[in-house]
This record gives sequence, C-alpha cells and structure tokens, in this order.
Amino acid sequence: MAKKGKKAGSKEDQGLMAQAVNQGQRATKTPKAKPKSAEERRKDRIDGIKKTVFPAVLGVLAGFVCYYGKADSLFPWHFVLLVVILVTFLIQRYTYSLLKIDAVGFQTKDWFYVEFMAIDLWLVTWTLLLN
Repeated sequence: MAKKGKKAGSKEDQGLMAQAVNQGQRATKTPKAKPKSAEERRKDRIDGIKKTVFPAVLGVLAGFVCYYGKADSLFPWHFVLLVVILVTFLIQRYTYSLLKIDAVGFQTKDWFYVEFMAIDLWLVTWTLLLN
C-alpha cells in the first residue's frame, strides 16, 4: 500500500510560502514620508501654477511672433517647430531662477511637461491666427 504523503501544492505549503513572502515584504517597506506643512503645500501649488502659466505665455508669444514675422513663408514648418522648441527651452532654463523656481531640480518629465505646454499653445495660437 502506498504511503499518503503531502502534495507539493498543499494548503500548509501555500500558507508557509505566503508567510515567507509577507515577511519579505515587511522587511522592504519604506517608511512613509512625513506630511508637508501648509506652507510647503502652498509654495508647491504656487510653483506649479508658475510652471504652467509661464510656458503657456511663452507659447502664445511664439505664436504671435511666428504669425507677424511671417515664419511660415520663410521657412518650412518643421524648422520653425525646432527653433521654437529650442528658444522656449533656453528661455525657460534661464528665467526660472528669476521666478524663484528650482530648475536645477527638474527631472526629464518636468522639462517635457513645460515644453509640451509651450509648443501646444504655440501651435494653437499660430493656427488660430492663420485662419
């Protein structure tokens, strides 16, 4: 008669494995960041508004410059796009310190965000003026 042994997938084994996994998760949990004070939240919100409004204004200004400068008749649109990206990036890079925003701490996603705002509003403004 064959011995009845535990199967590899028995409930006891699954319980032991789950317990080991849970212990490993507890060891790797990071402590939560301490909550920000009201003043820090207010400063972050104001910085966020500045990071949104400034590129938007740059984009609108670039749209007007392209329309009144007749950029579409002098250069192909993709060249104008590259110039606008370069100019708005350089302007933002060197003027954020004047707006008391830490541009050195910007990550790649932050730069993509502000450039998207500038380019998007440039295209919208230029298109509306051309029509």
